[in-house]
Amino acid sequence: MKISEACTFLSDLYDIEVRILSGKKDFQQFCQQNYYHAVQKEFDPDFLMSLCKELPTASIHYIEDALLIDLILIKTKQDLIAVGPYITRDMTEANVQLLLHSSDIEEFPIKEYRVYRSRFPLYDNIGIARGVSVLLKHAGYDPSSFAIENHSYTPSPARRSWDYQQRNFENLINDRYRIERQMMDMIAAGNETEAVRYYRTIHNNVRYMGDFGSRPEMSRVSSGITRSTVRMAALEAGLSPSIIDRISGESSRVISNLNSREEMYQENERMIRNFAREIKKFREGKYSVLVYKAIDMLEHEYHKAVTIEECADRLGVSVSTLIRRFKSETGKTPGEYLFDLRIEKAKRLLRSDASSIQEVAESVGIYDANYFVKCFKKKMGMTPSVYRKNYFKKTP
Repeated sequence: MKISEACTFLSDLYDIEVRILSGKKDFQQFCQQNYYHAVQKEFDPDFLMSLCKELPTASIHYIEDALLIDLILIKTKQDLIAVGPYITRDMTEANVQLLLHSSDIEEFPIKEYRVYRSRFPLYDNIGIARGVSVLLKHAGYDPSSFAIENHSYTPSPARRSWDYQQRNFENLINDRYRIERQMMDMIAAGNETEAVRYYRTIHNNVRYMGDFGSRPEMSRVSSGITRSTVRMAALEAGLSPSIIDRISGESSRVISNLNSREEMYQENERMIRNFAREIKKFREGKYSVLVYKAIDMLEHEYHKAVTIEECADRLGVSVSTLIRRFKSETGKTPGEYLFDLRIEKAKRLLRSDASSIQEVAESVGIYDANYFVKCFKKKMGMTPSVYRKNYFKKTP
């Protein structure tokens, strides 16, 4: 992915400005758009250009100006990227008065300043750091190889008064990159237990943020970043893009309907486990890529009126090739595999569900109840009704 595309991706995901600064005109436009008061030297074009020239390559700089406006500058070999501005906390009138007092700023329009701050999104630096990590990964860089620096131009009395949690900030970010990389490695290895363990470590490390993490919109953004990170790991492992899209899409739809941070956290865990399991199956090498994709398609679309012709078309092969390769590797034709799969799913429903036989049949993709009964009896030696009578609530 090009760096410009990665910037657009992060901007859309976070609803935050992400732009490449490549010339004087870019710096002037950026500063003019975000400047408010003379104390903000970071939004003076000449100062910002001079600062950026001095930044070392492969570095990430978290900057907070005298008015508590935050900005991230990322310097790669070819580009300088600005993420933000953004803010890391809401400001009450008392907070603003304290800021003015500690900064020796006179005749400062408090109401206008608060309106100015409201233009910027509210995020915590740890959350933004995850976004920066994803941006760099999508652009082909290793985030852990980037040096991290934290610059604050806020007077120290105000910083102490608001109890900013910036101590050891560089170590926090580097630790997060390291743990995230370990999580990705475990996913790529198909090790769901270790992948979830690392994810829980990441999750626990941000509990201290309190209200930040509990806001549904913030948690949804965090889940989006997690999905993107896990997708990258799955791609590195060689998992089929169609399977990646399916698992990721399912999780995204679930997250969109959740409102609690813990429920989203649990869904992220479930998604990580699903990816790791799929990768493990893929890495075991039992089936070729073609047959693996066909099995995945049948297992996740058995409840639809799927046909072998449709499967072959979507996989880009002829029907005869699909049948021949599938039977050679599984011992069954795709039709036989789908038939057995539907019967197994129906057995599970009959054991644990009080739905009618028609409803069970439709749930497994057979819309003619009489035909379903005939198929079931052929496979099991008894009708669905008799099977339910014998096994309902007896078998887990």
